[in-house]
Amino acid sequence: MQSKSGKPESIFPREELEARISRFQELLCDSGIDLALIRQNADMFYLTGTVQDAHLLVPSDGEPVFLVWRVFDRAREESSLKHIYPLASLSALPGMLRDLGLDSPRMVGLEMDVLPAFLYRFYRERLWPRASVKDVSALLRHVRCIKSPAETDLVRQACRQVSKALEIVPGVLREGLSELELSTAVEAELRKRGHCGLLRMRLWNQEVGMGQILSGPSAAVPSWTSTPMGGVGPCPAFGMGASSRRIGRSEPVSIDIGGWVNGYCCDQTRIFSLGPLPDEMQKAFRIAVEIIRMLEREMKPGAVCAEVYDMAVKYAENKGLDKHFMGYGRSRVRFVGHGLGIELDEYPFIAMGNKMVLKEDMILALEPKFVFPGMGAVGLENTYRVGHDGLEQLTVTPEEVSILDF
Repeated sequence: MQSKSGKPESIFPREELEARISRFQELLCDSGIDLALIRQNADMFYLTGTVQDAHLLVPSDGEPVFLVWRVFDRAREESSLKHIYPLASLSALPGMLRDLGLDSPRMVGLEMDVLPAFLYRFYRERLWPRASVKDVSALLRHVRCIKSPAETDLVRQACRQVSKALEIVPGVLREGLSELELSTAVEAELRKRGHCGLLRMRLWNQEVGMGQILSGPSAAVPSWTSTPMGGVGPCPAFGMGASSRRIGRSEPVSIDIGGWVNGYCCDQTRIFSLGPLPDEMQKAFRIAVEIIRMLEREMKPGAVCAEVYDMAVKYAENKGLDKHFMGYGRSRVRFVGHGLGIELDEYPFIAMGNKMVLKEDMILALEPKFVFPGMGAVGLENTYRVGHDGLEQLTVTPEEVSILDF
């Protein structure tokens, strides 16, 4: 976020950051962790309000310390934390920790799901050689999955952003247009509305741009990403998403794309077609709608994620479409929804075996989809807030298949 002069401003007030840090500190205390070190960009943004090359030190009791190598001046402008200091180099850390009284914790917490091995060894051997180490990733992800009103409002804005961007599709989509050309038009519209141009993912080696825009058989081509649909992509170096394939008539065009406003994203899928879809695809889309309506009724605070997932799988099985549900063959994924916010893959996961329960103010996406090799894929995806009595839909784009007949 910028002022009229172009100078960056804080997105969240100090009170909001302090509340997040306080909840995190409660979990640190419960886990016996004296000090947590935060390095990953999404976690750092959540706790500081900025992304810099820095070390955020969060004690279980007391105020956090933000040591910034690059860029200190921006950190001071963008973060409302109290204790922000310049860090000359990685080698200067041991001395700074001694000066701050943070050099001798008994138990240190690290983001071990994302921290590179080289840094892990440095912190263990150079900073805290006598301390025990625990993973704090799950603790912080549990804190992050409950959204404040300010966070929810940003996701709402992202939903409106992506809906406005899709309004251009009827004027752009035509037979012979390539997936990449359609993607370029939609993504340009999102960029005009403030989208940063990427969506963060936490899972190691998962990459995504602004989403997947796929047509016909290419939507049924799986990729390495943990998604029900993959796509051919521009080349094997990035074999996912839109390709140079030309869009034909009476085939599903899936626009699975995320809005992004001030660090927070939404996730939405809608289906377009130049002319009516084949009967099999129309039936599968109707069942996807039935599944999402069923899940909306069942997903209240206290619902168990694995049980919700099993309901969806059972419904697809009863309709004779289980082998097409959420992928095909060995490429099927074992989830039907996922949390989101700063990252596209936050808690909770509506997934096989996940015993996590839904809580009020979680934000998640549901995406029942059916994949047919050689034909394409259909389905829909909405973003929701978990409310006191059930799900509140945040995405606003009409859900029905948009048939464009030229």
